Order: sequence, then C-alpha cells, then structure tokens
Amino acid sequence: MRNRKLVLSLMIVGALAMVAWPVYAHCGKCAGSGKEMVTAMDAGKTSLGAAIAAAETAAKGKAVAAHGDMLDGKLHFDVFVMVGDKLNRVEVDAAGKAGAPSEAKDIPTGHAHEKKPLPKGG
Repeated sequence: MRNRKLVLSLMIVGALAMVAWPVYAHCGKCAGSGKEMVTAMDAGKTSLGAAIAAAETAAKGKAVAAHGDMLDGKLHFDVFVMVGDKLNRVEVDAAGKAGAPSEAKDIPTGHAHEKKPLPKGG
C-alpha cells in the first residue's frame, strides 16, 4: 500500500514537471528579453510610458495596448491607439520617436506569436 502511494505521488510530480517545464522555459526567455529591453531603454533614455505618450501624440488618440520587443538587437515598441472607432498601430523606436500611424486589424495578447482579434460590432 505504501509503495502504491509513493508510485502514484511520483507519477503526479512527473506529470506536473512535464507541464511546467515548457512554461518555465518560455517565461525564462521573456525575462531575459525584459532585461535586454531595460538595458536598451536606459541607453536610449526612454521608457514604455514615453513610447505610449509619443504614439498617442502621433496618432492623436488614446493608447489601448503596447508591446516592446528587441528586433535585430534594437529596441522597438508597437503601440495600439484608438482614434475614434479606428485602431492604429504606431511604431516607436529606442529613442522614443514615433512613426506614422497605420491601421491595425488586431491587438496582440502579449506574445508575438499570439493574436487577439478585435470584437465585431462593438
């Protein structure tokens, strides 16, 4: 009976480890990217808040989402701004300079490989 409980406990721990490992590995990469982004923000003397403010000014709207990432070793922000009933994407560079707004079809959920579609009709 004791051995049976031990085997069952080990099976449960093993199953949990199999589920947890990919989650830990992915989040570990995100944390590493975060550290790299903070270093780039310090070097460029900008912040996520400054990128959002620059995008709102460029698009003349209100930010509803923002995402920072490193592309080719350079810091890059995508800020999603509502202007009336239209969603715009504004790219902001490491120095905090906003580009021209362009229409966006969806808002990312937080990871580049995941997308969240906009609700229809409201």
